[in-house]
Amino acid sequence: MALCCTSCVSFKPERETLAEDFTPAEFSKNTGVADQQTQWWQAFESKTLNCLMEEAFLDNLTLEQAAARLEQAEASVRKSGAAGKVQLNGQAESSSRYTSNENGSYTDPYHTAGLYASYELDLWGKLKSSQQAALASRDATKFDLQTAAMTLSAELTQTYFQWLAQKEALVVYTSQLTSNRNKLTALERRYHTGQATSLALLQQRQQVAAAEAKLPPVYALIETSEHNIAILIGKIPGTDLNLKPTTLPELPPQPSTGLPAALLENRPDIQSARLQIETADWNISEAKAARLPAITLTGSISTGGEDIERLFDDWVSNLAAGIIAPLIDGGARKAEVDRVTAVSREKIASYRLTILQAIQETEDALSNEKHQTDYLTALDKQYTAAQKSETESIHRYQRGILPYLDTLTAIVARESLEITHIQAKANLLAYRIQLYRSLGGDWTFIMENEK
Repeated sequence: MALCCTSCVSFKPERETLAEDFTPAEFSKNTGVADQQTQWWQAFESKTLNCLMEEAFLDNLTLEQAAARLEQAEASVRKSGAAGKVQLNGQAESSSRYTSNENGSYTDPYHTAGLYASYELDLWGKLKSSQQAALASRDATKFDLQTAAMTLSAELTQTYFQWLAQKEALVVYTSQLTSNRNKLTALERRYHTGQATSLALLQQRQQVAAAEAKLPPVYALIETSEHNIAILIGKIPGTDLNLKPTTLPELPPQPSTGLPAALLENRPDIQSARLQIETADWNISEAKAARLPAITLTGSISTGGEDIERLFDDWVSNLAAGIIAPLIDGGARKAEVDRVTAVSREKIASYRLTILQAIQETEDALSNEKHQTDYLTALDKQYTAAQKSETESIHRYQRGILPYLDTLTAIVARESLEITHIQAKANLLAYRIQLYRSLGGDWTFIMENEK
């Protein structure tokens, strides 16, 4: 047996670098110079957002699910480790035998007790591979929890900013409605004095009705945003969150993205995908080892007797070694090797895809932010021109040079740009949030929150 054990070789996974060809030397867009920080939302200097984020990290149910999966993985590690240790079981039994003959009938009691131990020699590394697979899976689950926190931070920040944007839009729509009502009152006075036509009056009434119709959808979006925020921080939708509306924050300095290769270490989802490959490779080693003979050592010590008081007077012990070798299994073990090998190829493809998607997210965020900034600059110029056009058209209408429809067109154009500007700024903030998320960071602090 000693000679046999020394000649056995464990199956160990061997894997070359998987990502060398999937990371470019640098990103195609220029980036900022600000330092990266994991808790990037603090750069917006919003106390409300910071408080919401603290609540989310404590009470979000998606994080709670991820934490529970981590507990399951840790239990699986302990379970797999137990397979490589001595298994000891105790057994006690009491029975009776009824006998009847010409001399009468009587009952013979019999009692037994014993300890039974077994231990499997890990000749080919099957048990070790199983435990290593469980460890890698556990570590991947840790990164899954961090990925959930990374995604939550981005989702909560974007939802909160959309809520702020709708609150700003509500203020603008309400102001526009008040202005249009005032214009209608002025037109009615001009109409009664013969200075305005009935068509102009009807057109302004239509504009007031249109302004009123814009309010209900905004109220609906505000309420649904509040419901989403409540879910993200683990509260019942409809709960009063006591949020205080403010203007949308200014865009902080853009962070430095570093090199694309840094994403391999900074993104927890990439780390998880890499560990899933490691898990699959250890599963291959376990499946290969399962095709080879296994040696199990067993030992027992037991006692028995008819009298319970003399049960422990006599003992019987036994020590044995047995070998189990698969001979014919219909190809089940070979099929299992093929299956886990295919799983490994799947995980490799998933890992590479995760890397490509991380690079794409960063490139998209950089591109979108640059072009959205240019768009906002153009909107500012357009709004300035619209204001001048509105002022001039009103003056011309009052002098009788233009019909009221031309004036109304200029007013509508200017009002529309006010709302467009708010949404454009919200979109710019959303692209920055996407950039922050795409860069990952050190999310290990979330592990302390879940303990």
